[in-house]
Amino acid sequence: MSSTDADTAGRVDDLLRGAWVLAALARAADTGDPLDPELGAALAAAGFAEQAEGAWRLLPEYRALSRGRGAGGAGLSGRIGRMLRWAADAAEGLPAPTGSHSDAELREEGDESGRRFAALLDALAGADSGLRELLASPGLRFLDIGTGTAAIAATVAVRVPGSSAVGLDRDPHVLGLAAERIASGGLGGRVRVQCADAAGIAGSAEYDLAWLPLAVLEPEAALEALPRLRAALRPGGTLIAATVLQDGTAAQRDPLGQALARWRMARAGITTWTPEEAAQRLRDAGFTGVRRPEAADQPVAAVLARAPEHTPP
Repeated sequence: MSSTDADTAGRVDDLLRGAWVLAALARAADTGDPLDPELGAALAAAGFAEQAEGAWRLLPEYRALSRGRGAGGAGLSGRIGRMLRWAADAAEGLPAPTGSHSDAELREEGDESGRRFAALLDALAGADSGLRELLASPGLRFLDIGTGTAAIAATVAVRVPGSSAVGLDRDPHVLGLAAERIASGGLGGRVRVQCADAAGIAGSAEYDLAWLPLAVLEPEAALEALPRLRAALRPGGTLIAATVLQDGTAAQRDPLGQALARWRMARAGITTWTPEEAAQRLRDAGFTGVRRPEAADQPVAAVLARAPEHTPP
């Protein structure tokens, strides 16, 4: 074997070892301290564990992380396990998984999305005076596309006094969980959900603010949704379109992460627009005031746009 072949094989071996390290970390997060000797030694060799007082334990920072809740609501162990299964499916050419979470995971995933959306709103409002003024308006009418368990709709209703929200989702089961959230939060008079997808957006000049997470839509559905959203917003109403992809300097900081995210999204059949692509699509659909406020340390990039003051011909 040539030195080049050996280097190539070594790089692949390093990646394979990394998969096993992730599996070990997930197991340790699930079982807790003290760790089995072999598991602890393996994680110590990878820099994740230590031996203290005769027992193997995760390092403090990873113990804290394992007690948190990860994306998808099942904690670090579930997050790693799910990603490894998805990667194995991709390696074997199997279709990307569709929703198969338990009710508990769906509820916790909703809780997390609500927290992230609240943080995003804070960041955007701090950078954009128009949105800041809108969020201070009593009686705000909010439209939530892909509402899931209605956590984002509920977040807006709680944040803005006197506001109301409508959430659309095409999964009847998850809307049942949304109804539970609405009832338990005492929001039954202000938040309602409908079983509909983006193509079912109806109403004319009805909403002041709309949320469009592109990661829940197929590309064709996203394109169809834009003119419907423009019509559903009152003149001058605001749309927040969000994508997990980046462009420009932000994308250059993590080219591998961006490329892998785009591949995963394409496998799942969801929209892979970058912020600049989303901005251009919004302009093409007749939106005005398209802009990208600075929102540091957010997991998504947001593009804001306004419905025109006068309906385009």
